Formats: sequence, structure tokens, C-alpha cells
Amino acid sequence: MKALSLLLPVLLAVLSSGSDRVSVSVEVPRRVDGSAGNSVVLPCKFRSSYADYTTFDITVIWKMKVFYTGPVLFNSTNRLKTSKIFENVVHTNINGRYRLAGDPRKKDASLELKNAMLDDNSEYFCRVEVKRQGLPPYMDETNPGTILKITGPPAILNVSIQTINDTQFTIVCIAQGEPSPNIMWIDPQNNRIPMNGSNTPVMRGPEKYQIIGRLHDPKLGGNYSCVATNDRGNVTHTIYFTSFNEQWRLLKIIICASAGGLCLIILIVIVVMIWRRKRGTATFTPQAKSYQPDSSTYCKVKLYQQQSTPESTCNAAESPEMNNQ
Repeated sequence: MKALSLLLPVLLAVLSSGSDRVSVSVEVPRRVDGSAGNSVVLPCKFRSSYADYTTFDITVIWKMKVFYTGPVLFNSTNRLKTSKIFENVVHTNINGRYRLAGDPRKKDASLELKNAMLDDNSEYFCRVEVKRQGLPPYMDETNPGTILKITGPPAILNVSIQTINDTQFTIVCIAQGEPSPNIMWIDPQNNRIPMNGSNTPVMRGPEKYQIIGRLHDPKLGGNYSCVATNDRGNVTHTIYFTSFNEQWRLLKIIICASAGGLCLIILIVIVVMIWRRKRGTATFTPQAKSYQPDSSTYCKVKLYQQQSTPESTCNAAESPEMNNQ
């Protein structure tokens, strides 16, 4: 009996291989919606006459973009590990973003995609293979597959100011989102600038799901806000723009401040010099010198006082020093 039970699956496989009956049939929904940043499950159910037999392995393969020949994202085989215990052996898992959300032994080959992104928008194909060693596999792959539609609120990637010849200015805002967001500008006076005008063109960006909004020749100086909106939400990013008039006004302020500072320094230097000069005159006390006339001068003065004759002579003995003796 035991030998017969082991041969029965083989006999069924051989018999069914020559019949028109489909041994594996896979079913998936045509479309699945998801949100950026969240996990999303791609459902896949299948039917098979041999999925319940422990001697058969069940392989689940998920592809994208193109039926049958598209790139493989996930490949896992469910097989018997020990008595009545099965394990999933993963062969391929691109970037580690996928995992089986269903149990192949319960005919569920659903796939979970972690941290969905806008770039995950594509068509996905579920392939199930039921096989036993020594026998050709029974397989089926969905065609058409499941269209995954990921949507998300807008995100502003960058806001910058571009110049041409230092005279023409443009504020550039790069945003992304799905559905494609609209871009609106708010000037420093909190006025909304009309969208898609001659000075506010919007075009597709270099990457998918990106748009670029431009504000040509802003007139006012101050904060300009780029607002990106879609039905999933909105986001705002602000940048400060210095207008030509404001630059000239700032330059005049700098020049006046520099000139005022220079005048103040000169005035301080003059005050210090005057103070030091006055301080030097007040404290200068030269030592008095006693006047000591020489002998010749003494003689001349004495002769003049006596009204002596020209022939009169003055001897050195008549000097003050001699008389004092």
C-alpha cells in the first residue's frame, strides 16, 4: 500500500500529461493600486491537482514589464523540509524588497512589495510551477498580468536661482508626484502668481514623474514660495531672492557704513592726539637754570656802569669770583 501511494502521484502526472486537462491554472487581478512609501500586495491564486502532494515542489516566480521574458524579481520554491513541515527557499529577491504574502501549499502565490515607489508602476506577471523530481513541471503564467498603479503626494526635490549675465534671474522648482503635480508661485507680498503664464512655464522633468516650474524675471526682493499640489496633497518650499534694487540699496548701506566707520576712526585718532599733546604740556616742568655770566660780559657791564674811558681795562681779578674772595 505504501508503495502504491508513492506511485499514485507519478501515475496521475503521466496520465494528465497526455490529456487536455490543465494541471496548473493561475489567476490574478488586472489592476492593483498602492501608495508611495507603503507596502502593497499583488494577489495571485492558482489551482493544481498536485499542490497537495508533499513530494511535489511549488515554485513561485514573479516577473515585470514583459510576459514570459521579462526580468525576474522574485523566485522561491516551497518544498518539504521534514515530515509535514515545509520551507520556502528563496532563489531571487531583487534588492530584498519582496516576500511571499501567501502560502503556496494553500494555493496562494501572492507577493508583497515593500516601500512602494513611483518607479514600481508596471505590469507584473505571476508564474507557478508544480514539479516533482524526475518529471516535467506543470506550469502557468498569467497573461495579461497585473498592472500596478502607485500614486503619491508631491515632493519638491530642489529650488534654486539661475542667472544669465548677472542681469536676468529665474527661480527654478523641481517637483515630482503622481498624479503629476501643479506648480504655483507666491511672491514676497503673498500674492499668487498665475500658473503656466509667460513668466511661469511648467514642463516635464528629465526623470519620470518629475516636472520643472520656472519663474522668470522676479521683480520683488524677498521670499518666493514654490507650491506643488495634486489630489494626494501639497508641499511648499521657500527661497529668498535679492532684487537688483535691493542689492543696490544694500551696497549703498555698506558704502555709507564703511565711510562712517572710517570717519569715526579718524576722529578718534585726532582726539587722542590732542589729548596726548595737552597732557604732555601740563606735566612738563623743566628745571630752572641759574644764570652765570662769563667774565667778559661782566666787564662790559661794569665799564658801562662806571662810564669809564675806552682805555680802561677789566682784569680777570675784577671778576665776581675774585671780588667774592
